Amino acid sequence: MTPNDAVYTAAVIGVGKAGSDSGTRAGGFRIGYTHAETFQRNPRVRLTACADVNGDNLRAFMERFHVSQGFSDYETMLREAKPDIVSIGTYVGLHRPMIEKAAEAGVRGILCEKPFVASPADLKAVQRAAQTTGVKIVVAHIRRYLPAFARARELYNDGTVGRPMMCVAGIQGWDLSEWGSHWLDMFRFFHNDQPVKWVFGQLRVRGGRGFGHAMEDHGVAYFEFEDGGKAVLDGGSGLNGDVTMALLGTAGSIRVLGEDTLIIQNAMGQREERFAANQFGGMARAWDCLLNDLIAWMDGGDAPMLGLPNVSKSAELNLAAYISAVRGDRVDLPLNDDTDEWPVEILARRHARSSEHE
Repeated sequence: MTPNDAVYTAAVIGVGKAGSDSGTRAGGFRIGYTHAETFQRNPRVRLTACADVNGDNLRAFMERFHVSQGFSDYETMLREAKPDIVSIGTYVGLHRPMIEKAAEAGVRGILCEKPFVASPADLKAVQRAAQTTGVKIVVAHIRRYLPAFARARELYNDGTVGRPMMCVAGIQGWDLSEWGSHWLDMFRFFHNDQPVKWVFGQLRVRGGRGFGHAMEDHGVAYFEFEDGGKAVLDGGSGLNGDVTMALLGTAGSIRVLGEDTLIIQNAMGQREERFAANQFGGMARAWDCLLNDLIAWMDGGDAPMLGLPNVSKSAELNLAAYISAVRGDRVDLPLNDDTDEWPVEILARRHARSSEHE
């Protein structure tokens, strides 16, 4: 058997609850099911184990995917099942210890959900774990694989709308991380993953919580890339006209509607390009691409675009916006900070103290 014929065993940590994509901040999503479905579509992977603290969810998952080994404790699973690949679908605050334990246990590949890590200290620790053990880590910013976004990047950079000036997006009812991390990563994608020079972040934090941590009611991230292009993400308020995001150039614009339609305007006029999900494979294809990239990396190939060396920069950008809000100042990158907790918690405590004295 050659390395490219090897079948890797896989395990899911945090199976979630079937049929509960409710969109509520309490969580309860079925992302573990999405990971399992992706594993089972791939002939190079065999799903053999799972772990979850909720016994009912664990049993339902095992029955749905015919998984023979189920554990209430993920560390026991790592010792006994010894998977080659682990997917992590838990809240962000649990990612660092799970990645570190998996790496120490000899796991070769990790597929981790976003937001990736909860603090600058966590990001440094995960990078150390990868460097020390050689574990390959990818993060599920899968929209990079959707054809509409790939086409938008092409048009944004080939002169169709002039020189890139600004990426803008708004997210109604969400924050800069649980959903916003996708768009921060997408803005890096549109700018060909070039370095970010600086970040301004501002947050309105009250008592909101979700996914195991404090969440802002409204947040804004504003930053500049090395080539002078800029980006603004409004976490809390959407854009007019049902626009998902807009890419502005010196000679035109690209509006993204939903995740499958582009409206291109320049001196030649206006045109529309559509990318129907049933034509291009939709989200399932995007997940398959991510897993295939991880496997190719584990086989000895180069790090993919969503591998840790690159995607850690998206996590750094996300965290820098929060650290900027904490400091009340611009943050220049690379990020120089040792904060060891979710930065929004700091702002939540500040608000609680100020409210006590009102």
